[in-house]
Amino acid sequence: MIILNEKEYAENCLRNGLIELKPFNTLSILAKYYYHCLGYRKKKITTLLLDYLSKYYPRYELNELSWQTSVEKIAANAGSFELFEISGVKVTKSEMETILGLKNKVLERLAFTMLCLAKLNNIKNPRNNGWVNADSKEIFSCARISCKADEREIKIGKLWQKGLLEFSKRNDNLNCRVTFINDDSEEELFISDFRELGYEYLLYKGENLIRCADCGILTRGNKAGTKKYCKDCATYTPQGSKTVVCVDCGKEFEVDSLNNKTSRCAGCQKVYRNNYQKELMRKRREIGNC
Repeated sequence: MIILNEKEYAENCLRNGLIELKPFNTLSILAKYYYHCLGYRKKKITTLLLDYLSKYYPRYELNELSWQTSVEKIAANAGSFELFEISGVKVTKSEMETILGLKNKVLERLAFTMLCLAKLNNIKNPRNNGWVNADSKEIFSCARISCKADEREIKIGKLWQKGLLEFSKRNDNLNCRVTFINDDSEEELFISDFRELGYEYLLYKGENLIRCADCGILTRGNKAGTKKYCKDCATYTPQGSKTVVCVDCGKEFEVDSLNNKTSRCAGCQKVYRNNYQKELMRKRREIGNC
């Protein structure tokens, strides 16, 4: 998932206990937030990330030792990367005219998606010069285009033939450069959500799409015009909080009703994590001695 405002995303994660199926992206953004916004350093960040994983990532306990090493690397690099707060990208009239000139709905959607990704990379790195470094599978997923791997390369090749893309001169570099960026033209639309770039283009073309009243993601509307929620939000009803009894001290405390992992109060959890870290380091020393 492409995150524009990483600070806002981190605060939302901490507020609601959110984590992606592949947690690396979430942990990296949280590490940058702890470093740049709260002033924490490696040791503190490592402890906080491990605590976050133990609470909200169900598979953490299956491989705690491996996660310890990965989290330490993430925490060590937190200060090397900027915490981005990007509101969105501007798509100009000239750029849209170039895309509409393709006269092919699939290629138009692909070109629009690659344009948005390139312009986002330009904001993150002013020297990027229109390059897109995502693999074709990710690009086509963002564009909402379903096809086989060889068909993906054919479609990208068609954009190259029309002069809209440029390939790297290195054989081992599969990145593409978007050549029709024109920031000097008049703004046509502003894209502030990168979760469904293909749908953003279809919405521009007038297709029946709505923004979920809960999470704001674009989804297909219905014929009656009564649909308000995406598939995920339509089946989710917030239940507020619930009371949990700490397994160590017996104290009652409140957690989110969907939180089925937290079993200790904040004080006992801190003691538990400290003891766990000491035991983990003892085992690692024993392994090293062996």
